[in-house]
Parts: sequence; C-alpha cells; structure tokens
Amino acid sequence: MKVVFTIYSLAAPGGAERVMSAMAIYWAQKGWDITIVAFDAGKKPPYYTLHPAVKYLPIDIAEESSNYLVALKNNFVRAKKLKKVFMEQKPDLIISFMARVNILTLLAAFKLDIPVIVSERSDPAYYVLDPLRCQLRKWLYPKADAVVCQTKKAYDYFHPGINNGIVIPNPVMKADFVGGDAVNIPRGKILFAVGGMEKKRIYIKGFDLLIPVFSNLAKQFKDWHLVILGEGSERKNLKKWISEIGLQSQIHLPGYAKNIYDYFQQGDLFVLTSRYEGFPNALCEAMSSGLPVVSFDYPAGPGEIIRDGVDGFIVPMEDTGKLTEALELLMKDPEKRKKMGDNAREIPDRFSLERIMTKWENLIKKCQV
Repeated sequence: MKVVFTIYSLAAPGGAERVMSAMAIYWAQKGWDITIVAFDAGKKPPYYTLHPAVKYLPIDIAEESSNYLVALKNNFVRAKKLKKVFMEQKPDLIISFMARVNILTLLAAFKLDIPVIVSERSDPAYYVLDPLRCQLRKWLYPKADAVVCQTKKAYDYFHPGINNGIVIPNPVMKADFVGGDAVNIPRGKILFAVGGMEKKRIYIKGFDLLIPVFSNLAKQFKDWHLVILGEGSERKNLKKWISEIGLQSQIHLPGYAKNIYDYFQQGDLFVLTSRYEGFPNALCEAMSSGLPVVSFDYPAGPGEIIRDGVDGFIVPMEDTGKLTEALELLMKDPEKRKKMGDNAREIPDRFSLERIMTKWENLIKKCQV
C-alpha cells in the first residue's frame, strides 16, 4: 500500500502532527510505502522522529496571501504544484490533515482517480475559516472519499451536508511506552495543565480562568503547584502576571515538554480549561499516566472521553465556581485521586493505537472498493 499524507508542516509540536507521525510510523513498520508531503519549505526537520522508511517531502507552497483575490489565484497555483506531486508519487491513497490543507488537497486531486480521505483536526463550529475557504470546503468535502472527524459533535457539524463522514478518535499511547527525559518540576503535589502560550491560544486554553481559580485554591493548598506546560510569545507576560499576584512559587511555566509522559508520571492531577478543541490529546495522555482529570464540558471532546465521577469530573463551561469545587475535592482527597487515577489508566485500551489504526484500515478498504 502506498500512502501520501499532506499536512501544513511537521516542524512544530501539535496534536495533528503527532498523530500523523504515529500513523506514518505504524504503517511504515508494516511495510507500507509512506510519504508525508508538507506545505512548508522544510527549513526545520520534523519535530517528531519518523521511521527511517517514511519519506518526508516539503514542497514550499505555504506562503500567506495578502487578500482574497490573491488567495484565489494562489490556491490554484498551489493546487497545480501539489497535483504534480501526486502524479509523480502515484499513491494508492491520499490522507490529508487540517481544514486548509484538506481543501487544497481535494483541489489538487480532482479527477486524478486517487481516493482521498480528509481529516478535520479542530472543532469546526469554532475554528472559523475565511469565506473563500468556507465555501470551498462546503463544495469539496462531499467529493472526498471520506471525511474523518475526531468526535461525534464535530461529525454532527457537517452532517447531513455530507454523507461520507466517520468518527475516528485519536490514538492514546500507554505511558510506559516512553521515558527518558530529565524533567525539572517543583517538589510537592502537582496540578498539570498544557497549552500553547500565544495570545489566542491562551484564551482558547482558558488560562485566563485557570490561573485565578488556582490563585484562590493556593491559599488553602500551600503544598500544591500548578505546572502549565507550553510555549509561546506570551509566556513572559504570563510569568509577569503570576509574579504580580505573588504566586511565582506555586505556578510554574517550564516550557514545552517533548516527552510529556515524563512530566505526567510525577503529577497528581490534570485540569483542562479549554473553551474549545478538536480532540484533547493532553487530556488522554494525562489519563494514560494515571492522573485523575477535571475538565470544562466544552462542545467537542471531554464528554466522549471522561467518565464523569469515575476517572474525572466534567464541569459546565467557564463555570469557575464548579471548577474550583471539583479541583478542591480531589486536591484534598488522595484516596479519591488514586481511585480515579487507576480508572483513568484504562484509556489506552479504549483508544489504543492498534484499535484506532484498525478503524483507519477498515475505512481505507471501503474507499478502495
């Protein structure tokens, strides 16, 4: 089987990038011919280590357009270049990740008689495309052989406009599969959160809500620390804010963790305050590491993963009062944390790589009929 993946870039960490890399490695190990076509110029190597047999092909078509007319012209120029790549590669199947890449991939593959599966990697109800891309997606998605969504709510957004949709969640790796990074976290009990620290990402991840909530709890739980893993241009400003409220000794921003499990295995609790996401990989990784979790019930994700009251708590969106109550309950009860954490460890069986890849392979068989 020869598969070509398309993605904007593999140079930075991210959920889509991690999952695509894992899929490519899985199939390469089975002897499949795998090529990842990246739209960037390839100035940086892939962030996640690929199998030696996986071919990585950056084609430098990622330049931003200055306006809609230029974008319209550029999209067809890029699609022409991408089409040439597809014709040269002659794959049995094309798999595309992320809305903008999906659109260009479908344009490029039009009339090539190659099955194309596109995958939505964010919550389409909140990830807003510009009017041109929105219209192109509406026109092109029904022409794909399949549209993969990570959650049922994301699927419902497109249905019944498309009849080729399917839900395939992300795989969750077992925490004991990885290890080796030396990590530096404070002594004491650890509440983890994860997310990018660009201005928009801070809002999406709800850190503007989380930090005040922990600030109130910190007075009662002086042996607890909030550790937020992530990078971005606003990290310095976040540190400044934390210092201004006098919590620099209890709230820590150590940066991005390439091997996040090494951190989580030293933690006690995980919190997710996102306003929206596609599929919460960090939540699943925390659960795999045996951490009980508390999450806002944002529109797509936690409700399909957390078993409320069994391996964590789901609280109403942006309800900081309920969030505080749930965190306080677990922070003061080590027995409940352990019980919920033990239950959380079942998640790799529920979303195992083998189980998820079987779903992908069954879909591929259908698309080739």
